[in-house]
Amino acid sequence: MDDDAQGETVELLWEAELDGAILTDEGWSVVSKVGTDDPAVFSAYLRTLRWNTATAADRDLFQAPFRAGIHQDAYQLLPLRKALRLPRVNLLIADDVGAGKTVEAGLVLREMLLRRRVNFVLVAAPAGMVRQWQDELEAKFGLSFVLVDREYLTTLRRERGYTANPWSSGSRFIISHSLMVDETYIGGLRDLLGDFRAQALLILDEAHHAAPASGSRYAIDSQFTRAVRGLASRFEHRLFLSATPHNGHSNSFSSLLEILDPQRFTRGVPVRPGELNAVMVRRLKSDLRHFGEKFPERVVEPIVLDGLRDDAPELVLSRKLAEYGEIIRSRATSLPARQAGNAKLGFVGLQQRLLSSIAAFGRTLEVHRKGLDRADGPGLEGAAETFVHGGPEPEDESIEEDGGKLIQDDEDAAAEAAGAISAAVSDLAIMNEMLEIARKHAQRPDGRIAWLADWVRTNMAPGGRWNERRLVVFTEYEDTRRWLEKRLAEALDDLQADDRIASFTGATPLIRREELKRRFNADPVQDPLRILICTDAAREGINLQMRCHDLIHMDLPWNPARLEQRNGRIDRKLQPSPKVWCRYFVYAQREEDIVLQALVRKTELIRTQLGSAGKVISHRLSDRLEREGITRPKTQAREIDEKVDDDLENTAVAEMGDETSVRRARQAKDIDDLRETLERSREKVGVDPDELRSVFQTALARAGMSLDSARAGEISGTPLFRLDAGDPIFSSGGWPELLDDLRIRRRKRSEKLKDWRSEVPLRSISFRPALTEDKVDAEGVLQLHLEHRLVRRLLSRFLSKGFASGLSRACVVVGPGAQPRVILLGRLALYGPGAARLHEEIILVTAAWTEAGRGAKPINPFGTLREEATLDQLDHAFRNPRSPADNVVERIRQWATRDAADLEPELQRRAEAQKAAATKQLLAVGEGEAKSLRRLLEDQHRRVARADAEPDDEQLSLLPELQAEAEQRRRDRRHWKTKLERLTTEIDQEPERVRRAYSVVADRLETIGLVYLWPETN
Repeated sequence: MDDDAQGETVELLWEAELDGAILTDEGWSVVSKVGTDDPAVFSAYLRTLRWNTATAADRDLFQAPFRAGIHQDAYQLLPLRKALRLPRVNLLIADDVGAGKTVEAGLVLREMLLRRRVNFVLVAAPAGMVRQWQDELEAKFGLSFVLVDREYLTTLRRERGYTANPWSSGSRFIISHSLMVDETYIGGLRDLLGDFRAQALLILDEAHHAAPASGSRYAIDSQFTRAVRGLASRFEHRLFLSATPHNGHSNSFSSLLEILDPQRFTRGVPVRPGELNAVMVRRLKSDLRHFGEKFPERVVEPIVLDGLRDDAPELVLSRKLAEYGEIIRSRATSLPARQAGNAKLGFVGLQQRLLSSIAAFGRTLEVHRKGLDRADGPGLEGAAETFVHGGPEPEDESIEEDGGKLIQDDEDAAAEAAGAISAAVSDLAIMNEMLEIARKHAQRPDGRIAWLADWVRTNMAPGGRWNERRLVVFTEYEDTRRWLEKRLAEALDDLQADDRIASFTGATPLIRREELKRRFNADPVQDPLRILICTDAAREGINLQMRCHDLIHMDLPWNPARLEQRNGRIDRKLQPSPKVWCRYFVYAQREEDIVLQALVRKTELIRTQLGSAGKVISHRLSDRLEREGITRPKTQAREIDEKVDDDLENTAVAEMGDETSVRRARQAKDIDDLRETLERSREKVGVDPDELRSVFQTALARAGMSLDSARAGEISGTPLFRLDAGDPIFSSGGWPELLDDLRIRRRKRSEKLKDWRSEVPLRSISFRPALTEDKVDAEGVLQLHLEHRLVRRLLSRFLSKGFASGLSRACVVVGPGAQPRVILLGRLALYGPGAARLHEEIILVTAAWTEAGRGAKPINPFGTLREEATLDQLDHAFRNPRSPADNVVERIRQWATRDAADLEPELQRRAEAQKAAATKQLLAVGEGEAKSLRRLLEDQHRRVARADAEPDDEQLSLLPELQAEAEQRRRDRRHWKTKLERLTTEIDQEPERVRRAYSVVADRLETIGLVYLWPETN
């Protein structure tokens, strides 16, 4: 019976078995029956077995970092350590933008898989990031995920029938946020999960989108909040990622945390700082730089444009729009409060676009003007809000059809709706004057284009020749993006700039997005792309830092958090430049720009000093500006520079335990502990790259190919290899699909498989990070690691029952020292309920071996000190394994069965001792987690009961404008009563379930083999 189908129930018909035999000695009697094994092969076999052991008994043992293609930075292991100490992995990774949250999540996922705690995974991310998640999990962790979208659904139903459940076709999936509210996609997932599925993990990226939307006093559930809450409760484990989890509303934060961990938190019940320590990780890049981690220094520079004539269109339109806004505010005083507020939205949206470009302002003003003739009515308010705040990106599949038109239609509808709402207070004469000026200047270049073209010529194409420098340019509006791309291309026409400039927008198809990211991060010598013009569709999660350290904002978003997200595209982990430059334009003669400068200053203050309070301040600043626009520039700039919303800021800092000195003191201790744990783990389960290469080489040779023949040079001393996809051994048996993972880009949807394979080459492979002289990952090189699919495929032959059955399980290898030694090895495995593997380790016994008088007396095992020396010698011998002379091997082989029999009783004794120790350790872990969970549930029950007994805030019910928030509060209170009942049940059941999961119900000691160390001098 094999052990590669854990948890499956198997019925055996003994009478139908051919040549059935019961093995009672776990294979010890077969040692060396048919000769001895080649030392290189046995070494590869033993190392593969060691690399595939895992344990749940040691909660401080890290295994995942050594099985991934990543830089092993100690700070990124904190989420992993916290996850290993939780009975259910409910964890919020709230690290700063660009600090490496994806890698941290991948490490937790890989460790959970290694420990057999997870067998179903769903990753949910914004639409623009699903491909990046798919690529990074595959390249860095060897994890293949299926992207669930319309194409996948259509293909699966065409192949399996319309009633086929797409979620039953695999165990690892990725889906976009936008599809999580679509019953077409999620209905089957709920059916598969049921009310609750053990060993299922949900990874939610940008998790703050699931927090209830902020009202003035009490946050209200959004559609996405309800969708995530209804789904997350079905997963045993949840991993949330967000750089901005707290928006200042205590009930919004507690609601998000309850979705994460309903046993620890309850929505509407304030969060205590101590409760977060176990489930949240929060580090700012400034904190990490303080502790010596490598992050670039950010230089923020204004580009001041001065000396414009008084009749310059930028200045004239600004003055006229200010006059228009004053008229609207004056006339709106006679309207009811809500209607007056909505009427101002038209002015605010127009001002935002004018500060972006005359092109965006002019086209929007045309549509806005049409809206004046349309009667105000139901449904317009939401569209007018979108005019100011912006709307969602098109759905994933809509992008493929005509995303540009969809975005344009949505913007036009919003502008027209804002016009309709503002019709009663608008001034048609001033609007027509602005239209006339805008039409005249909309398609002309302005001072920013001239400055940008001059900067490009000086810094990117000196002397008319393009160098390797790259640039990201951000704008908020599609109209500005189109105008910028045309005018900049015209200004650089003599530099043949057509293939140097590209755009990344909400309308860019997903495959095109991935192609742009690949090209922009590619070696500039290999790809001509130099300037990437982005709308805010690229502001979240996109990695653009590998070859670029310059970013320019053509316009500035009014929310500091969005500005920080833009800057985070190049100011992030793995940025090779010691400095990054983030620049923005300022018109010295335009009054509104002093407010924008104050916003930039506040953004930098938030980034470097305010920690968790930053999201609160960002939200409040943008909310105030978007309500009234920039109408009092000097006063508003002064208010932005001063502290705002002290109560909300203090709430965020208190609930997240984010006071700077406290945070840094905690982090200093964490990093020291993590470095120590990493080194201890490296000694026990580390995978040396040279050893991995050796085992890979042996496995490849057994498949019929020499790794040495695939040498492809080196980079900074790191050897490179390139496999030949045309080699006959790769022609069938799943090899072509496996090698496809090595190709430099994905296949396009319309591309034929045969054409793609013939045109797109394989990347080179390495076993260490291949870094260029400036410490950038080499282009076209993939670092192999233990969990890469190619490595797993080759090494799997050493784990198969067929391979082990073909071994002699005896090996003679030349080693250091003057005394022959013998080592007997076995693998101990302990199993819990459901055949979950709780603990594995390799047990061994060593002894001196002498040929003279060998038959007269048994050999005696070494003590601890001599055993450690023997193991060091064995490790040394297997680094360059060689067999001694044939006659030596034959003389030793005839004693192998007797030697194994002599040492087996000691091996069994040690295995029993290790089993007892590991069982005790496992029970202690289970008991500790059970007690901790019981205390947690009982405390939560007391707090919810206390909150339920307190009177409610009557003002929420009395004020008409707060009725939605009052209803949300009533729903939360009803939820408390339901939760009290559930907590009572969980107090009785959950601790025992956790305790039982660590109980050992079966064990097995398997034969590995016998190794003889023969002295080179003997």
